[in-house]
Amino acid sequence: EGSRAVVAVVVAAEATSRAPTVQVFTHYPPEIGKENNLQCYADRFHPPKISIELLKNSKPMESQESDLSFHQDWAFHQLVYANITIDGKTEYACKVGHETVRELQTHKLEWEF
Repeated sequence: EGSRAVVAVVVAAEATSRAPTVQVFTHYPPEIGKENNLQCYADRFHPPKISIELLKNSKPMESQESDLSFHQDWAFHQLVYANITIDGKTEYACKVGHETVRELQTHKLEWEF
């Protein structure tokens, strides 16, 4: 009977849905004309199925992604990234889809020069 209680706890932990917290940023401080790394980090979401897409002027761009990882409480996190050259005019964003939100959410990169 002890094993039955453990299974119930695992199922309860996995059943808790959590919306991702999303951050969009560059690896280095932004400078016009300099190469940089655009990053979109989705954190503390469950279940693990998620779509993360980087956008350049509202169009999908080629990117790479880290392995899907999880915290001790089964909340997941993932990083998607791409190399960019900053020109001060191009708009970058990250579009995230997860079952906890009805529509895809777009998070824009806010420049601070």
